[in-house]
Amino acid sequence: MNVEVFKEKKVWLFDLDNTIYSPNTKIFDQIDQRMKLFISKKLSISENEAFILQKKFYHKYGTTLYGLMKNYKLDPDEFLNFVHDIDLSKLKKNSVLFKKINNLPGSKIIYTNGEKNYAEKVLKSLGISNLFKSIWDIKKSKFIPKPEMSPLKNLLSTNKIDNSSCVYFEDIEKNLRPAHQLGITTVHITDKNPTIKKSYVDFRFKTIISALDMINKNF
Repeated sequence: MNVEVFKEKKVWLFDLDNTIYSPNTKIFDQIDQRMKLFISKKLSISENEAFILQKKFYHKYGTTLYGLMKNYKLDPDEFLNFVHDIDLSKLKKNSVLFKKINNLPGSKIIYTNGEKNYAEKVLKSLGISNLFKSIWDIKKSKFIPKPEMSPLKNLLSTNKIDNSSCVYFEDIEKNLRPAHQLGITTVHITDKNPTIKKSYVDFRFKTIISALDMINKNF
């Protein structure tokens, strides 16, 4: 796909964790640990057993939370409040990121499997919270996680978005598949070097900054 495709784009969807900020901050690692601790305490099992269950649910359902809700009828708010109670001090105000996102024409929306209050804290820590039209979180998705198609369709229809005018940035490759199927231009953010480029990945960059640098050259 030619980079000039970005000239026609008017809506920019951003994943949150490990996309809008670098995974090197280890922010999501804290959440991962909090999930394990929550499951261990709630189900009275060892942390090792909790970790195995956590990853099993993540791979089967898309999020650990969805697996816990389906199998244990857990209160999602209790889970979300606990796992998002983390230290965000490694996230610093980023004037470069602010400028590059601000330069994109049109609307910017956060699309996350996380929860809105947590997302707002992350964006505030980075100094970019006022750039986004809205945050489409796991509650707005009715707790149905990526990469399921239905929450993305709901996001697009609610916000009256023309799919062909939309770009989606995401660090988890499989989460881009439904967006591609809907005609959205997909951008995979990863510092790894996948051996096989998936057909539903239109562009790939090591960081969100490098992606925005290339895109902004088109305006």
